[in-house]
Amino acid sequence: MNRLPLWDYLNKTFKTFKIGNLDVDATYWQAGAIVILIFMLIFTLARLRYLYVHWNLGKSSISMLFWGVVLTVIIEGFFILSGRTIFTEILGMKSVPKPFSTVLDIGRNKFVNVLGQEDSRSAEAESKILNSDQMYTHYVNMDDEESRKLQEILCRP
Repeated sequence: MNRLPLWDYLNKTFKTFKIGNLDVDATYWQAGAIVILIFMLIFTLARLRYLYVHWNLGKSSISMLFWGVVLTVIIEGFFILSGRTIFTEILGMKSVPKPFSTVLDIGRNKFVNVLGQEDSRSAEAESKILNSDQMYTHYVNMDDEESRKLQEILCRP
């Protein structure tokens, strides 16, 4: 029995993924099935949201969107003051590329001009930060009541 050329095309491997010691060969029909299943998942979730939540883009949702943007700008401003951004924190970049670094410095300088404060933490607050040895010394020197309270705070789920 002759196979169809479409069948050969659908079973052709377009990329091999190496996950640890396991090699996964992705074929075109598997990729198509994943796309269709993701579409069905999104469609199902949208239908459930419509049936059970009844959200719409009315006046209240637009105002919440506005306040969300304002809050994000404020939080990002405080991150810029400390020399980081949410973007670099999420990506975990230790050394930011030069174009991003330049943009961050420009944004930080403008934010410092608006606020009039150079750093979000004062030198006094920096001197109060303890290292692990100092924290252990403080813990050992606590009385039983305080150490029990500290254990409740730290170990409570």
